[in-house]
Formats: sequence, structure tokens, C-alpha cells
Amino acid sequence: MTQTAQNLTVHRARFVDYKGANITALSFSHASRLDKRTPSDLRLALGRSNGDIEIWNPRNGWCQELVIQGGEGRTIEGLAWSNISGEPLRLFSIGGSTVVTEWNLETGLPLKNYDCNAGVIWSMAMNASQNKLAVGCDNGCVVVIDISGGSGVMEHEAVLQRQDSRILSVTWRMDEHVIGGCADGRIRVWSALKGAEMRGRILQTMKVDKSKKESTLVWCVIYLPKIDQIVSGDSTGSVKFWDFQYSTLAQSFKVHDADILCLTADETNTKVFSAGVDRKIYNFSLTPSGSNKKTARWVVSSNRLLHSNDVRTMASYQSKGADFLVSGGVEKSLVVSSMSSFSEGSYRKIPFVMPFHKNVLINQQQRLCVMWQQSTVKIWAMGDEADSSNSYKLVCKLSLKDEQNISTCALSPDGQVLIVGRATTTKLFHLLPSNSKLKVTKLDNDFLLKNGTSHAKFVDNSRVVIVSPKNELLLLNLEDEDSDEKPVEIELPDLKETNTGIKLPHINSINHLDVHGSFGVVSRVCGAVDLINLESTSTVPVARLMNLITAIHISTRNTIILTTADNKVLEFLLHEEGEKEEDGTNVGTVSPWCKKNKDCLPKEFEQQKEKCLGIFSGSPDDDSVWFWSSNYLARFDMSQDLPLNTRKRPRKHKIDENTVTDKSTFIDEGDEEDDEDEELMDETSDLLKSDLGKENSTNRVAKNNKPFFITDKYKSLLFADLLARDQIAVIERPSSIGSSAAAFDLPKIVF
Repeated sequence: MTQTAQNLTVHRARFVDYKGANITALSFSHASRLDKRTPSDLRLALGRSNGDIEIWNPRNGWCQELVIQGGEGRTIEGLAWSNISGEPLRLFSIGGSTVVTEWNLETGLPLKNYDCNAGVIWSMAMNASQNKLAVGCDNGCVVVIDISGGSGVMEHEAVLQRQDSRILSVTWRMDEHVIGGCADGRIRVWSALKGAEMRGRILQTMKVDKSKKESTLVWCVIYLPKIDQIVSGDSTGSVKFWDFQYSTLAQSFKVHDADILCLTADETNTKVFSAGVDRKIYNFSLTPSGSNKKTARWVVSSNRLLHSNDVRTMASYQSKGADFLVSGGVEKSLVVSSMSSFSEGSYRKIPFVMPFHKNVLINQQQRLCVMWQQSTVKIWAMGDEADSSNSYKLVCKLSLKDEQNISTCALSPDGQVLIVGRATTTKLFHLLPSNSKLKVTKLDNDFLLKNGTSHAKFVDNSRVVIVSPKNELLLLNLEDEDSDEKPVEIELPDLKETNTGIKLPHINSINHLDVHGSFGVVSRVCGAVDLINLESTSTVPVARLMNLITAIHISTRNTIILTTADNKVLEFLLHEEGEKEEDGTNVGTVSPWCKKNKDCLPKEFEQQKEKCLGIFSGSPDDDSVWFWSSNYLARFDMSQDLPLNTRKRPRKHKIDENTVTDKSTFIDEGDEEDDEDEELMDETSDLLKSDLGKENSTNRVAKNNKPFFITDKYKSLLFADLLARDQIAVIERPSSIGSSAAAFDLPKIVF
């Protein structure tokens, strides 16, 4: 029993053995520009060792917009963006094979797989003009790939002069030269300019210090264009600065205790950051020596221990309102810090348990907990004793042989039909209780077998709403023989085309789906919310918001409740347009509770750094609604109003230096305003323009019970939902649980 509410039991479950994957690659979609405002289409691509690619939006405190599922035997070892004015952003990846993959961000499927026919690819880099890729292979070749033909086009351009060592890292010097760090302890420079006399030839070779015990590996190289220097990091723990023009060593620092795996620099080329196996991030600063700028020298200005294990990758971005140094590795968590105030500034660690995209569900009728990861589905039966370690039992483990990872699962209300969705196929299973286990039988459905699923929700035991990777919304009756060939397609309202929508194809994709009774609701990444009548398949636009919707729910109050990336709670009446309630108010619009309380949210909720990731209703006979994130559980009693804050609220909130702090613009077009600012529907305008100041305090409803409750007792939440009438299931996965690779042992001070 807890203090969250009277007579409420919380089942605190830690048996779900979810395992995160290492962060292996990071890449920002835009180059740093200190003279420009932050473009609204700025994104961070994050690759993991299980083949997943995550797309993060740094605005409003970092939100995950998209997960491209990996597959069996896949990994992501490198990521690169192509950003050309007027064209959609293009994302490329490599991963332990001879293939470069371009991804379709709208569907999450590979758009083009290009085999370089040279060897296993170890490294990849984009040139300054964003139209050529250089990939370094294990057979000593550098292959230049022409991508100027547009989306989905990759053409062979050249194979640069081969040498005997595998190329561990590559970078470009403008469009003219390719610089590679090799496994024989050498840095080589190739001429890559089309039409040049020496094109394809090795022009320069620089050699790093040798290790006495083993061969030296140059794990990372970067080029600093403003001072014409190369920076290298190798397996001896040395950071070296090289003069490109003369191919000579300018400075060398032996600061790390183990291999250096990644390097990055700021926009002015006066700060360089290095990290690797010893977990530390070192900051090198360029300091002038006398009046001559050419005699400036590099010094070690600071170092910080922000990671608990190897740092595999780093990326940086700067603009007028952004200053990011992001890093990740074996720890699985993404660390965001500031380059300009690295030594003493704040930092944020985004844990790997941050389920913007869920992989757990709860079935109330059969008291089942379902978890899916990669190609495995596990189902536990949950007992009645919340505090007993024997109150759960693994009743089913389903290991699928398909190559692709599972994207979503759905379980019918009676707990007998399980849908397992992937990017290209969907499978159907029947679950039958048998001797305290679940007997699994595969069901045939030709339509599902031929089509992928990104989201799925059961309407009842036979009807299901699914979202295809192509963003098609379909209503399928599993008991109807004809539905195998003819599912009902639900047409969603078209959205106004914006600059962000052109640059980011996934911005109009569905990111949330919820179903209750005869209604469904979907939200899209751009902030659009639409209500669906599942009987007539008609749709009603509810809102067009400017922020990412992090969670959405159809409550037992017959309302749509959602939360946004800036921790706002909005509620809309759940009826079709044109209907009236008994009091005569228009339905399908903002609820009376929302009008009164939208700007009175408790600061304990509104100022949370972690976003609300899920919403569920309490018992059917009350108006309590629960909100959960990775580190808190909160309850609002929506039958009463929140207390008014008599203190005048400041116009500006405290600035978080680890997020974007300026207004959006487009770096390519140079526009001062984003077209999305005008993208509000009438319903949303009513919400934002509602005269909240005229609300009389005598009209506000108050009861003896507290209208709001929040606790941070629960950590690393994977999921939370109502398990029974007065029971809540909280699924936790603390980072301390589970095996982790041994970290580098740094010397400790003993007092």
C-alpha cells in the first residue's frame, strides 16, 4: 500500500529484463553556424549496437521523435547526414559490412543499399558540399561515393590508392582531400578532387608514436579548416595536432590512459574534445602566444568524468541559441553538455530507459505483462500480492526467426490474440492457457503477413486498428473472412506543407495511437491530433500544436488528454463535431477543466526535465488521471480545479543551457520566421486565446482530496498502467540491474 491514493495498491515490478544497447554513432544534421539561429529541422541521429537508429530533437529538452528498428546481426558503426538547401535531409549508415545504407525516414525502411565492393567498411565521412561520401575499408581502400543524384541515388565515383592497413577513420578537407587514420599507426592524405592531376594518389603520410607491446591504431581523425590542422587520437592515448600544409607534428599530448576513440571540435576551431576507453573527456583550447595568431598553442584546459564506461562517439553543434557536446558509449546513456562551459557547466544524462516508444504493455483482464525486444516476446502473469517476489511468473517466451526487430505488439482485451508487428510483416498468434503456461498457436492472415505495422491497438477482441510504415491507418476485423484482402482504410486530414515537413519526411508520421470504445485518436510528430469515429471511419481535426506530443490517452471521462514536450497538459471533449453536451457547450473542443487549469499546473510537474511518456485513467468511478515518466508518477484529480497561483508568473523560464534557447529559423533559406508558427487550427487558437484571466475563483471546484500528487519514488520506468480497479502496475528497469561490461579502472583517491 502506498500514499499515492486511498486503498490503492502499486505493483512495483522489476522482473522485465529489458536490455539496452551501446551507443556507437552520433551525428548532427547541420553544421555549426554561430552567426545563425538554430534551424527548426536540426536533429541528432543516434546509432546503437543492436542496429537501431534514433532521431532526437534537441528542442524542449531533447525528445525522441523516431526509432528505426535494427535487425539480427546488424549494428550501426557510423552515421552521416546530407543537408542540401531545398531538399529533404538524407541519412546514411554503415555497420560491419560492405554496404552503405540510405534510410527512408518516413517509413523507417532502407531506401537504398549500396555495396562498395571493396571490403568491410570501418569508417565514413561526408564532404563539405554534402554530395560525396568517403568510406574507409578493411582492405586499405577509400571508396568515394557520389550522392548528388538526389534521394536514393548512390553512384561509384572512385577508389583511392590502396595501402595495406585497414582504415579506421576518415574525414574530409573541404572537397579536395580525404584524410584517413590507419591500423598501422599512420595518417594518410589522399587527393580526391575530380579532375586533379594527382587524384586518387596518397599525397602525405604522417606516423604516430609506436606502442612497445602492440601495434598503434589511429582510431579517430578530424580536420580543423580555420587553422588548417589535423587532429588525431590513437591507441596509445595520445592526441596529436598536425600541420596539414607541411605534414609535420605541431603538438602532442599524452593525456589519456587508454585508447582514444572519438574527437570533435567547436565551430571556431579553438576547442577540441577527446574521449575514449578511460571514460574521461578532455578539453583542449587554442591560446594565443604573443601578438602573432600563427604562433597560438594548444593547451589542456580541463577534463571531466561524465561517463561510467567507454566513450565510443561524440558530436558537437553550435549556433546562436545552441551549444551542444553530446557523447555516448558502453554506458548506453546519452550525455549532453556544453562546449563553451564544459569545465564547470551543467550536463544532462539521458538514460537508455526513456520509452518515448513503448515496448511493454499490460493486459488487465488476464493480468499479463508483455515485453518485446529485438525478435523476442516475453509474457508474465502477475499475481495479487504486490510485495511478494513470487507474485509473477514467466508464462510465455516467443522467439521469432525473422531478421527484422519487432516494432510493436498488441494484445486483445481477453488476452487471447497477440499481434507482433515489424517493418515489413505482421504476425498473429493465439494464446491459450495450459498448465500455468500459455500455449502459442500461429494464426493465418494474408493481409497482415504481407504488410508491416508500426502501431497497433485492439478495439475489441476481433477488431484492431493498425498503422502501416507508410502511415496508412487501417481498421481490420480479424474474424471477417473478407478482411484479409479488404481492410478499411481511414483517411486522415491533410496537413499544410511546411519547410520543416519538406526537410524532415517523418514529421507528418503518426507517433501515438489510442483506442477506447468506438473512438480512436492519433497524433503526429508535427503536433497534429485527429479524432476517429471507428463506426463511421470519419475523422475530426482536434488540434494542430507546435510542440511534439509525448503522450496521448482517451480517458474514462470521455475526453482526449495529451501532454506536450514543454510539459503542458491539454484536454479535449470526446464527441463528434456539432454535438452538444447538456450544458450547451460545443463538444470536440477544449474541456472546461483545461480552460481553467491549463496555466495553473503545479511547478513540480511543469518543471520536470523528463517528459511525460504515458497517461492512463484511474478507476472508472472517479476522475483521476495518471501521468508517468522515466522518473516520476503523478496523478491529477480532474473533478476539481488546481489551486490558483496568486504569485505573478514570470514571463521567462530559467534557461537550460543543454537545450535550444532561441527561436527557429532555416539556415539554408535564411528566413527569419518558421511557417510552422502559423500552423494552428481554430480549436487550438481557442485554447491559446481563451480568456483565463476572467475565471472567477468562485467558479472553481475544490474538494477535500488533493487535486494533484507526484512521487519520484519509482525510477527508470519502462511502463505504468492500471492493472485492476484499485491496482497500478509500475514496470521498472534500474540501470544498476543487469550485467554491464567492465569499465576502465581509474586510480581512486583514498582518504
